[in-house]
Amino acid sequence: MYPAATLDEIRLGKVKPLFSFNTGIDKQPIERCEVNFFGLVGDEQAESFHGGEERAILQYDSNHYPRLKAQFPNSSARFVCGGFGENLVAAGMSEHNICIGDRVRIGTVILEVTQPRQPCFKLNHRFDEPTLSRFSQDHCQTGWFYRVIKPGEIGTGDRIEVIARPHPQWSIAKVQHYLYIETDNKPATEQLANLAPLGQEVKSVFQRRLENNDIEDWNGRLSGNGTWFEMRIVKTINETEQIKRFILSRTDLGPLPDFSAGAHITVQLSNGLTRAYSLCEPLADDCYQIAVSYDPNSRGGSRYLHEQAKVGDCLSVLSPNNGFKMSRDKHHIFVAAGVGITPFIPMIKEAIAFQETFELHYCVDDVANYAFQQQLSPYSDKVSLYSVDKPLNIQKLLDQHTRGTHVYSCGSPSFVQLVREAADHWSDNHVHFEHFSTEQSGNEAFIVTIEQTGQQITVDAETSMLDALRRHGFAVNSGCETGGCGKCRLPYEGEVDHRDSILTKSERQQCMTPCVSRAKGESLVVSINSEQAVHHD
Repeated sequence: MYPAATLDEIRLGKVKPLFSFNTGIDKQPIERCEVNFFGLVGDEQAESFHGGEERAILQYDSNHYPRLKAQFPNSSARFVCGGFGENLVAAGMSEHNICIGDRVRIGTVILEVTQPRQPCFKLNHRFDEPTLSRFSQDHCQTGWFYRVIKPGEIGTGDRIEVIARPHPQWSIAKVQHYLYIETDNKPATEQLANLAPLGQEVKSVFQRRLENNDIEDWNGRLSGNGTWFEMRIVKTINETEQIKRFILSRTDLGPLPDFSAGAHITVQLSNGLTRAYSLCEPLADDCYQIAVSYDPNSRGGSRYLHEQAKVGDCLSVLSPNNGFKMSRDKHHIFVAAGVGITPFIPMIKEAIAFQETFELHYCVDDVANYAFQQQLSPYSDKVSLYSVDKPLNIQKLLDQHTRGTHVYSCGSPSFVQLVREAADHWSDNHVHFEHFSTEQSGNEAFIVTIEQTGQQITVDAETSMLDALRRHGFAVNSGCETGGCGKCRLPYEGEVDHRDSILTKSERQQCMTPCVSRAKGESLVVSINSEQAVHHD
């Protein structure tokens, strides 16, 4: 017997500003509604990547609301029907008894289940609960989307009934299990990558996993720290054969937040990846500019932007954050390699604006053809270029330093580590580093023990320690997940292979960043506080 329910409410809404961003989540009940191939006539979505034929209509089980009230008592008054922005309010049809490909009849309309809803940070704001989006994802309380097979009309009180079930093995909850938890199950991944009715947004996640064995970073979607904008690629520039510059503009043409030199933005790509990129030009013409180096062996961000992204595509972008700020002092030494030059273009201009001196030491593949050559040409007397034929002696460069001098380095993790070692005798306050890649080759598996409970968790060679902790129910906070922000830092005992670019020498003696750092040996002990130890059963 297939599940059925009564349509208690129909909801639609217009886009309006809430919580400092535009959203269509605040939907109001109506009695009857016409349905076309794009959903309820009159319903609106704030961003172009919401809605569409595969996300035409959202249904949510109203039985979830009492459970959410019990879980989040401080926000209990907010957990009422329609709170999740659903179009269809009904009780008893849930993520556990609805399957991908189900054909559903309501009134004169026939729908087909396409994919689970992937909750985002806007739910956190709506309910004033910073962990709600992650909780709803982990507990399969997300709702699901339909595509419209037959348009028509629906009304409150109509019966909702499943009339065909071609894929009974693929409930919404089971798809979510392989999407977020058992992400390394290859047989399931292969089946879902080829499941015909599954929405392409989710299907492409499984297809990409088969291509490069990478696991997505959902943190940006779930946490939403800062402000997210929909931005369009309006222009691309090939700086070199390997480095491409992207110029981004807000789709709503609104003003962009200004930023200081050294800032970066976080980009949520349509293939499920979140990546941080330095802003390579000061704010101008209401555009942000980033540069991305092509790596055919990348975890997905580099390849996606170089091989698939094109002018006109839209990306979700988090407002600028700066963990690489310049110190207002006499002299700056900039040390860059490859695409690591990006933050130094605005840094040079900021140093000049504050009447401070600088020198740039830039390692490139070809001294006759390198990224941002035109932008650097006015400062040729302050720029030193290095290549394989003329390598940079970092130890000699940083051997001596004078009062009022700061050193900044950006490049690959291995390059940054060389600079760190060469500047080991400098004061921590005068040395600044940044990188946005995570070199993870040659890893060995190890065991991490939770100090408070004694629980032992195996971290395999292909998995970060942060992911391993989360898969075992530990809600460790994070930001960039490339070792550049320090939000995930944990106290530890043992020997750590530190791969971050944020912790100072003294901090590394007590804390480590599980997003990129690993045990040097076979085991490590970390301390997890009570909030981080909340398990997601």
